[in-house]
Amino acid sequence: MANVILLRHGKVQGQAALYGTTDVAVSDDENQQLVRQFKAYEQKRAGKCSHVISSPLIRCKTLAIELTQALSLPAPSIEPAMQEMYFGRYDGIAFDDIYQQVEQWQPLEKFWRDPVQHPLPEAELLTGFSYRVNQAWQAIVQQASQQQDDLLVVCHGGVIRMILAAVLNLNVRNPLWYTQLSIGYGSLTKIHIKAHQCRVKYIARPMHEHSLDNSASLPDFIMEAR
Repeated sequence: MANVILLRHGKVQGQAALYGTTDVAVSDDENQQLVRQFKAYEQKRAGKCSHVISSPLIRCKTLAIELTQALSLPAPSIEPAMQEMYFGRYDGIAFDDIYQQVEQWQPLEKFWRDPVQHPLPEAELLTGFSYRVNQAWQAIVQQASQQQDDLLVVCHGGVIRMILAAVLNLNVRNPLWYTQLSIGYGSLTKIHIKAHQCRVKYIARPMHEHSLDNSASLPDFIMEAR
């Protein structure tokens, strides 16, 4: 019986873009601020994280390493399946550059409205992304079910969405799941694991919020997104 805490990485450096597998960094100052906030979060709650799992991408891995050092924990486990979705030709390309060309901007707008029906060229399919994340998530659930201490997973907004969809039995093909739910940089999502059963405690809460571990607060649109 344990909790799995999903931490989204901090705001990346560089122009606004779809950063999937493009290995873009987060500033040292941003990471240090997140480390301080997470240490304060750990001090306020009853449970404690004893192990950290991270996406292999530098915006997560660097933060995970700094967290383990600050909390005197073993080095993080790197899980390749926890990396962000690959956005094909659009991955890492600045929106300002795409916006200048109508024929490139229109496919991006269609993808935002309905990523299943309008996949980006050469991108990872949403169904394949969901499958690989869910396989890794099941292994994490298995691990959490066999221990008392909590697990911290440092990953991406898209990965957190896929995990929540699996836990809440939501239809990942429903566009509402992508247009109505915001997973902020540096936010925490907490899932309680007991006997392989998962229960969402809260979703995408800023670490500086008071009473972070109080009752669950799920977005109102979740029932619509089924």
